[in-house]
Amino acid sequence: MPRGLCLIGWTNKEGFFLISKYPEDFELTKEEIMRIGSLHRMRRLDANVITLKLKDLNVVSFFSGLITAQYHIAPNFVLSLLLEKHENSMDYVKTLPLGSKIVLSEFPVKRFDARTTTFRDVLSNIGQTYTQTLPALYDALINHQIEINEDELAIILAAERKASAIEREYEQLKDDLQNKESMIQTLNSMIKEYTEKIKSEETMAKFKATLESKMKIEELKSAILSFQKKLMEKETAFKKEQEMNELHQETITLLLDHKLVMQQRDIEINEFLKSLLAVLTPYQDEFHLELIDRIQDYLKHIEWTPEMD
Repeated sequence: MPRGLCLIGWTNKEGFFLISKYPEDFELTKEEIMRIGSLHRMRRLDANVITLKLKDLNVVSFFSGLITAQYHIAPNFVLSLLLEKHENSMDYVKTLPLGSKIVLSEFPVKRFDARTTTFRDVLSNIGQTYTQTLPALYDALINHQIEINEDELAIILAAERKASAIEREYEQLKDDLQNKESMIQTLNSMIKEYTEKIKSEETMAKFKATLESKMKIEELKSAILSFQKKLMEKETAFKKEQEMNELHQETITLLLDHKLVMQQRDIEINEFLKSLLAVLTPYQDEFHLELIDRIQDYLKHIEWTPEMD
């Protein structure tokens, strides 16, 4: 059975602080309170739910969000359910956000100046209703009395789910970039091997004519590296940005731009390989035939595949 439920507040001056806990017989240090709050703030400023471990405890925690972001009912509050080590936090990741209204709906939403608000202002504003609603929420959680409404949960955590989708697209793009880099490295190895084995001056003259295409490939590689750097910068900005909607639009725009770059690169590589095949076609020895087969096989896999809405 869960060890207890605690209500945590936040102000800009004092950070996160304990308001109340139920039952009263469990301990929660200031450091543990700050760790829970910090993980919420590091995740994002809107309403969100997290799971974590504290020493011999598992924790599932819901943050109502900041008043400047997409918050749920009353901003700047955390409800954390402390579980025994053998209990699964995932059993409560839906019921805790849904049940939070039992406590939060009793709080009046008063807009404080974040630069001057103190925890005493918060306590004065919310009154003493939590002494009754916190035990009520705890009992509802441990007795599984909170009905799971997926539509309501989606509204509460809308900003978190939208951001998670962007993160998944971002990770997929990084994987695609790594695959493209591997393909480029393979092509470079093939070109290097071919260069080392060319003996004919006439063939070398024809091969030099393809250097311009090779230079374009190198330029595209530089563009990929530059784009990767931009992605890293956007990843850092993603964690710090106050306005999630602006970041989503910026990230999607960058991804679409990169898609166009990659498509153009595939066209140019395709043209280069076809011109290289034209050079190699007159040669029918085993080495050149094998090289021709490898290039033809590569042409089958060079098309840009990812699609984005």
